[in-house]
Amino acid sequence: MEIRDPIHGPIPVTSAEAEIIDSPWLQRLRNIKQLGFSELTFPGAGHSRFLHSLGAMHLAGLAFDAALREADWLAGAERARLRQTLRLAALCHDLGHPPLSHSSEVLLPPGAELGVPDLRQPLPSDQGSHEHFTLLFLLGSGLRDVIDAAMAPLGVRALHVAALISDEVACDPAVFLVAGRSFRDLLAALVSGELDVDRMDYLLRDSYFTGVSYGKFDVEWLIAHLCHREDERGHLHLGLEDRALFSFDDFLLSRHHMFLMVYFHKKSVCYDQMLRRFYGDFGEAVRAPASADAYLEFDDHALWRSLRQFEDRSAWAAGILRHRPLRLVAESSPAGIAEPIAPLVQRLQGAGIDHLFVTSKGALSKYHAADRGRAIYVRKKPPFGPVQWLELDRATRLFERYADHTLLTRLYVHPHDVDQVGAWLVQLRAEAATEAPLPFAAGSMGDA
Repeated sequence: MEIRDPIHGPIPVTSAEAEIIDSPWLQRLRNIKQLGFSELTFPGAGHSRFLHSLGAMHLAGLAFDAALREADWLAGAERARLRQTLRLAALCHDLGHPPLSHSSEVLLPPGAELGVPDLRQPLPSDQGSHEHFTLLFLLGSGLRDVIDAAMAPLGVRALHVAALISDEVACDPAVFLVAGRSFRDLLAALVSGELDVDRMDYLLRDSYFTGVSYGKFDVEWLIAHLCHREDERGHLHLGLEDRALFSFDDFLLSRHHMFLMVYFHKKSVCYDQMLRRFYGDFGEAVRAPASADAYLEFDDHALWRSLRQFEDRSAWAAGILRHRPLRLVAESSPAGIAEPIAPLVQRLQGAGIDHLFVTSKGALSKYHAADRGRAIYVRKKPPFGPVQWLELDRATRLFERYADHTLLTRLYVHPHDVDQVGAWLVQLRAEAATEAPLPFAAGSMGDA
């Protein structure tokens, strides 16, 4: 069968995959918006995590075929098993997202309360994450039985799928060992990494539904030039032909610009913070359940019911429901004018004026940092001599050029406080200009 997708066209789906897709654990994602409150700024952005998951699964199959097209030693049955495991990992990687995706993570219970089986060690007792609930669905719910039964002919199990999503899963390494070679690093990098199918799909999809062009890149060229490298231990790693380096640079920049222009949009950020303030007041009443069965009902509809329940008691809930965000009064960014936000916040606090002070920090990549995760290699085939391999951060200078974080600082107040706060801001700007040093201090040109 096929599923029609506005981004990738017809997506082939096997009957076994359809059983998993039709299960309540996947269908729940129809009721989780991919971009949270972005729909209030970009009216077309009402797409769901369900659509994104299907697209990621589709790209995972294409990426597998490209990266391992030269592995003629990989037998048909083992190739089919590994390919299917990767497709399911991409399909299921977002299962645990709470309502409005990232906006409601603060409602999740401690990971230790979930009791996820088959982990190397128990989950931490601090704030849980959507990744923890993804593992709970895959390993501690009825979805595990559905996957194991549907995929039995291929030898794929839910435990194997979960092992590609998280390194915390205790899975026998031999599952990913074929002909003396380990596939786990390569496959896991395609699920979550610097060049993963998750990012490939959500950039194209979010760009399409928001109506912007920032997230567009040449996905066909990028996938067509994936390859693999085998190290001295027999571990396979994700690789990229050097011909596609410019496409990779464009891919990185597309993500960076989407964060700055869409994901960090001033209105979306404001609604997120309003929701957090609501949770701060009534979080215990709307806290996410730790049970896998109960969490199935914890979706966007549940959140909107909670907001309506507390509308009369919470100005934050009322503001969200009635589409009345706070007003942006000051913003500082590397590309703009530095505003005196810190002293303005002090005045607001001293006067007891309610406000939202928000910082959004964007980075091009973590790959060049100490926590970059799995290595990716670039393959260069010179006209003469052997093939050369370079680690990704040595093959492109983009990481170096965008090494610094982009920090956006914003201050919001209620509409009835805008005039007062605006007057203070004008005054603080004037004071800052008076205190600023002259462009050239006395005597600074003496050596000219």
